[in-house]
Formats: sequence, C-alpha cells, structure tokens
Amino acid sequence: MNPVSTFVLEWLRITPDTLFGVHQGVVVAGIFLLGILLIRFFPRLRWQLAALIIVAITPLATLGFWFSTGQLGISDWDYYFSLHHSYRETILTYHQLPHWNPYICGGTAALADPEFRFFTPTFLVELAFGIENGFPLAIWLATAVGGVGMLLLGKRLGLSVYSSLVASMVATFGSVTLLEIVEGHPNVFAAMFIPWIFWAWLAAYREKSTKWNIITGIFLAFTFFQGGIYLLMYTALAFLILPFFTSRKKDAWVVNIHSGLWALGLAAVKLIPVLLWLSQFQDQMYAGSTSTLGSLHKIFLGRYLHGVENVIPNQGSGWHEYGAYIGPVAAVLACIGVIFNWRRRVVVGLGMSTILAILLSSTGPTLKPFFDQASWFPRSNISRVVLFAVIPISLLSGFGMESLIKNKKKAATRGISYVILALIALDLFTMSYPLSEQAFVLPRSLESLPPAKEPLQHSPFAYKTRHNEVDYSRAYTDILQGYGSMNYCSVLTPSPAVRVVTDEIGNGTAYIENEQTHERGTYTIEEWSPNRVVLKVETPPDTPVILNTNYASGWQVNGQPAQNISNRVGWIVEVGGTHRLIFQYRSPGFLLGVSISLLTVGVGTLSLLRARGRQTQPHQP
Repeated sequence: MNPVSTFVLEWLRITPDTLFGVHQGVVVAGIFLLGILLIRFFPRLRWQLAALIIVAITPLATLGFWFSTGQLGISDWDYYFSLHHSYRETILTYHQLPHWNPYICGGTAALADPEFRFFTPTFLVELAFGIENGFPLAIWLATAVGGVGMLLLGKRLGLSVYSSLVASMVATFGSVTLLEIVEGHPNVFAAMFIPWIFWAWLAAYREKSTKWNIITGIFLAFTFFQGGIYLLMYTALAFLILPFFTSRKKDAWVVNIHSGLWALGLAAVKLIPVLLWLSQFQDQMYAGSTSTLGSLHKIFLGRYLHGVENVIPNQGSGWHEYGAYIGPVAAVLACIGVIFNWRRRVVVGLGMSTILAILLSSTGPTLKPFFDQASWFPRSNISRVVLFAVIPISLLSGFGMESLIKNKKKAATRGISYVILALIALDLFTMSYPLSEQAFVLPRSLESLPPAKEPLQHSPFAYKTRHNEVDYSRAYTDILQGYGSMNYCSVLTPSPAVRVVTDEIGNGTAYIENEQTHERGTYTIEEWSPNRVVLKVETPPDTPVILNTNYASGWQVNGQPAQNISNRVGWIVEVGGTHRLIFQYRSPGFLLGVSISLLTVGVGTLSLLRARGRQTQPHQP
C-alpha cells in the first residue's frame, strides 16, 4: 500500500470495526447527492426540498443508532433508560404528572429535576413507542429539527440554499453533539432549538415584532424543558454578547429582554420548582476539563470516535467532552468566508463569537474559583461551550461557499455546489455512521432480582457488564422488575437514606417501630403510586411511621407537612391503634408556576391576536 493510501486510511480511522460504517457513510453520501439534484429540477421548491433532504438523510446517516449490535446504550444511557422509564410509568400506568421519582437513589425530584424533559417533543416519542425504541427515534427527531433550524438560519442570514445546506450539514453531522449522544447525554437534544432561537431572534430584531419576541421566548423555554440547562446558560451568555455585534444595540437589548421575559413566564411551570429544589440541594461538585487551546486541530479536525482516550494532554474526561469534528473542507470554507466577507457585520459577529467560544471552552480549570462561588451555574466541563464555536463556524462555512459561487453562471454555480456538498457529505457521513454504531451495543443483563414483593423496593446491585475494557452498570434491568436503583446519585438529590433489599428489616414500603419500647407496627398498602402512598397502619402509641423514600420539602401526610425522620419521610402517630395515612408529594412552587405559565400563554395569545388585528385593519386614508 502506498503512503498516500495509508495516510487516508489512518485519517479516516478505517479499521475492521469501522469498515462497514464507513462504507455505509459513502452510500448515504451518494443518496444525499441524488437528493440535492432534485433542487435543480424544482427550483421554486428549493427550500422545502432542502429541508426534506435533511429530514430524510438524518436516519440514514445515523442508522447505527437503530441497528447497533446490542439492545441498551453504554455509559449514561443506563441511567437515562431508568430515569425515563420511571417518568413513562408514572404517566401511563398511574396517570400522574411525575412530581417525585422514587426509583432513583432512594427518591428524588422528577418535575423539579433540571433535566426533567416531559414537556418536550422527544419525550412524546418515548411515550408513544417505549423507552428502548423511543430513544433512537428521539435522537433522529432532535438531529433533524436542529438540521432544519440551521438551514433556515442560513436563509435568514441571506445565504443561498446550497450555502445554507453546507452550514446545516457541518453543524448537524459533525461530532460535537453525536459524541455526547453516544455517551448517553440526551440533554444535548436541547441543541436542536439553538438555531431556531437565533432564527426567531433575528426576525424579532429586524421587524420589531411582538410575535417574534414570543416565538423566541417559546424556543428558549423549550430548551429549558428539554433539560438542556447547560446549553440554556451558554445561550444566555451568547444573548449578552449578541447586541455588541448589531448596528441597533438598543433594539437588540429590547429583543433580549422581551423574549427572555416570555421564556421565563412560559417555563415557570418547571422553572420555579427547579429553583426551589436547588435551594434545598445545591451542586457542590465541580467536574473540570483540561485546557485545550493547543489542541484545537485535534478537536475540530481529528476523526476520533467515541471512547478514545489521551487524545489531548491531561484529557481527564472522555472524548465526548471535547470532540467537535467539522472536517477540513468546512474549515477551509470558513476561512474563505472570513477573508472575502470580513467587512460584513454578520461575518465579524460570527468570527468574534467563534473566537470567544473557543477561548471560553479552552479555559479548563482556570474558572474553578468562579464556579466555586457561583454554585447556581452549570459546573461540569466548560469544554462543552465548544458547541457555540461549531455553530458560527458552520455559518461561516456557508458564507465561504457563497463567496465561491457568487457571480458565477448557473452551470458553474451548480457544479461547485455539488462538488463541495459531495466532499462534505463523504467526510461527515463516514464519521457519523460509525459513531452511531457505538451507542446501543450492550445486551440486556441476564442477572436480575425476582419481581419486587411490594410496589417498590430498592436494589444496591449494579450488574456490571464489560465492554471495551470498561465496566458499565445495568441498573435498568432491576428498574423493570420494580426496584429502585441506588447506582446513580446525582449531586442535586437528597443523601440516600432508604433501606435496600439486602437489609434484614425495613426494606419494604414503610417501617414502623417505637424506638423506646421496640414494639413494631404493621401496615397494609391501600394505594401506591410514585407521588402518593396510602397506608392503613396498626401502631403502638408515639410511634413513627416511616415511608421508605428520601425526605424532601413537598411531602405531606394527611395534608400536613411530613416529618424528616432519619432523612426519610415520616409521621409520628401519637395515639396507638388503626390509622389511615396518606403520604403525598407535590413539587413546591408547582401551582405558582402553573399559574404564571397559563397567564403567560393567555397574555401571549391576546398579544398575537391584537397584533394580527392591527395588520388586517384596512388602511385609513
């Protein structure tokens, strides 16, 4: 084999394990190019066709998410399978909005969890098709929605359909979000709304329109609902910087304030419970990343798949926290876009945004003192900000494409466009397809406990499965058997205090014992659901009845605030005998949040109707 072929094979990362995926990526690139040719024959439908191409090509370019060799995902997927199964069970089996999640680490917030994502289109897919089938479908949905958003954002910035397709392809099928998806971070689904946020923001800024302020707020609220707390905070930083790149700074700030207020109002149903929960359980953990400024060529141009270690010095975290492959074609186009358009304000803004995002994502441990003081700010891996460099780089690539085809004859324009899109498709799809094959590769654990004896018991077992020299927990198996998992204790949850099945006593739904006399009571479960447990108890006098779940504010017993007994939910029965105790949890701040969100929806609807009425009124001479 000659040196050139050897270099190409090594750069493409072609191994026996990836050969099939690379081959499939080539096939998908051919299908994509055939789709692009349709635009020539239906020029009036070019934008609709381009959007349809992105939607259609998404499952083909990442088909490995569906046809991986196993059933369940690696790494954090086991946790999210368990988490989302508990939400789905609460909704479909118990017909309740998830307020409390008793299945994870002894009991924790559901609605008030910052990563709770019930109010999202991706979770609707999981509700409809189940968790194991729903997650791959949700991945495709999030990827396609983000791709179409980038396409339309390019259009709003004045790019042609081919140039907008370049921007969409680079942002959608590069590795910056796909690596995190493979790792099992569905919170990155929130990235699908980011291009739509800026698409709506530009319309609000240009038209000074209430309608577009509201739409921008809707997309911001959806980002929060999707569980993308990291991405939302970074988007807020981008909003603070954005006015400085505009010619009408006052108008830009007005849009920021108005759209931000609409977002806060719409998101209040979740936002207020989250803030109250965080006031109880603050994040005390800092997960840092390394400095990356000297490794940008590996981050943006290195074709590294998931699980690669020691790519950059002091990497620490997995490659999914750093990799943001865009490819050499996109990088060259971005440079061309800057060189030929450096006087345009939008290009200057995109260039400066890229530099700022790269510098911030490269700071590594430098910002730890700030995070130690600002516990309300997302504290894990500042390197994730690199996404906000990929988005403007993708748009700059579109401007580079525009510079190459500008003032060319139609035949030359199409020829250049086809060649560039074909190169980008080959480059990205031969990366995205092998990546998608790495996600759902573990078989379901063959080990598990027998079905739980009560509606819920807690299991300490992890059932480790080894894959590529790494041990992964398989707690999802026990969740399906009716057990709560003790394997995934977030920094934002109560300290686990429940009794587990390996404990000799007190490992059921409740525990009743007079500590002084050591007399025990008995209980019968009349009703059980994640948010509500009704017990008929027979107790000695002055005896605590302890529900075997972690304590948090919001629990009530017979309409009164529950007591914290050994960090579990309890109630002291003063008079011995038979009693009926109703334990119920509702997220603190939920009713206030619902009221604010409904009020916001009502005011927004009236504002839109009034604006539409003014537009349809006949002009008075």
